[in-house]
Amino acid sequence: MKKTIQTIAAAAVLATAANSQAASTSASFEEATNGAFTESFVVTPTTTNKLVLRVTGLASQFSALSASLWSGAAQLATFTSVNAGGNRTILVNDAANSAFSLLAGQAYTFKVTGTSTALPNTAKGAVVAFSGTVSAVPEPESFALLLAGLGLVGVAAKRGRQKSA
Repeated sequence: MKKTIQTIAAAAVLATAANSQAASTSASFEEATNGAFTESFVVTPTTTNKLVLRVTGLASQFSALSASLWSGAAQLATFTSVNAGGNRTILVNDAANSAFSLLAGQAYTFKVTGTSTALPNTAKGAVVAFSGTVSAVPEPESFALLLAGLGLVGVAAKRGRQKSA
């Protein structure tokens, strides 16, 4: 059990290190069918005025897709998707935009909103950041699942110690 926990911890550290050094990072989102949604992501540019963000989702899965960029409570800009080649795509290029300037190392909130279609499965999309990092803002349910999982690992470890004693 101890080796398992050490392996999981090492994998988490390696995943974090790999994510922070990558030229581009991505986060995905899944939505229930036939419903409006809003997903929030924290975006941190690594270089001033060089951030490029791309949002993609299949046009067959999303009837609408848009995004907005926020600095704290101030909305900097809004973006609407284009439908090309069966994909809904939003492209945000900080270097080509004179309406706002994104600073290196400062966290911004990137909100993706839309409507998923009535397909029998979940609608899947992705946000990719070039010259920056992107991470999904966890929902409260994610924290609850994390705590429940940690509790189960603790119970399993305790039972293992009791059986070996």
